[in-house]
Amino acid sequence: MTDWTEIWRQLYEANSRTKTVGECACLWNSREQALEFLNMSLENPERIELILSRVPVTKESRVLDIGAGPGTLAIPFAQRARAVTAVEPAPGMVEVMREQADEKQVHNLTIVGKRWEDVSPESDLKGPYDIIVASYSLGMPDIDAAIDKMQAVSNGQIWLFWFAGTTPWEKHMAYLWPKIHNSPYHYGPKSDTLFNVLYQKGIYPNMTVHEMNYQKRYQTLDCAVSELRRQIGCSEEYDMLIRKYFKDKVIKDNSQLVENAKTVRVCMWWDTNRFPQRDIHLRDFS
Repeated sequence: MTDWTEIWRQLYEANSRTKTVGECACLWNSREQALEFLNMSLENPERIELILSRVPVTKESRVLDIGAGPGTLAIPFAQRARAVTAVEPAPGMVEVMREQADEKQVHNLTIVGKRWEDVSPESDLKGPYDIIVASYSLGMPDIDAAIDKMQAVSNGQIWLFWFAGTTPWEKHMAYLWPKIHNSPYHYGPKSDTLFNVLYQKGIYPNMTVHEMNYQKRYQTLDCAVSELRRQIGCSEEYDMLIRKYFKDKVIKDNSQLVENAKTVRVCMWWDTNRFPQRDIHLRDFS
């Protein structure tokens, strides 16, 4: 029988070897980078609005937001819910989330500055939770254990959001990586693998598919080239190649350059009371 958890791990690890910035959270160690991410999210509110409109948070809900980033969901969740716990490992993201909470006078938000894999449910969390959300934050090698931990602290619904198909940033890597590193680019696991992981665990989630606009702004083409060079992990000798490839991927918008594209995203959710997982105890994660 196919082991979908192992397939997820293999895809994750192969993709990780094409990342030059290490763990995903390392991208957002600085406050400046976290603010840039927050501003990009606010300029492209479609993802946030979709999640806020769909996830049934009420004034009595206890919510867990895994991979909360700068609080783009955790803050509005807290404004609607009884209490919110946000798990976020990146120091820059945590700093910006605290600033956002202070600015909006949100006092029912608890921030756990750890990776989900390192969280201890007994000492770090205040569960069980009515709603658990992981919004594009499933960059974890052991997805089986990650979901088991979610199940263990849930007494309601789990909502997972992930990608389908090739994203715009992956298209850039797929073209440039082989030309620069002389090896194929490996895609990370997508929503088809995630669905099969859940199905193999006896969880049959509801699922919807959404096409969304993707927009990213750059001050100059040089800035875009520099960012792509950092992602690919190459020297300035490849700037001409990157510039030639990317220059027709952006359009002029006032004083900036804008990349416009599409992404396909999948939402999966289920009631943990309807699909209880195998015998899981909190001590298993301590």
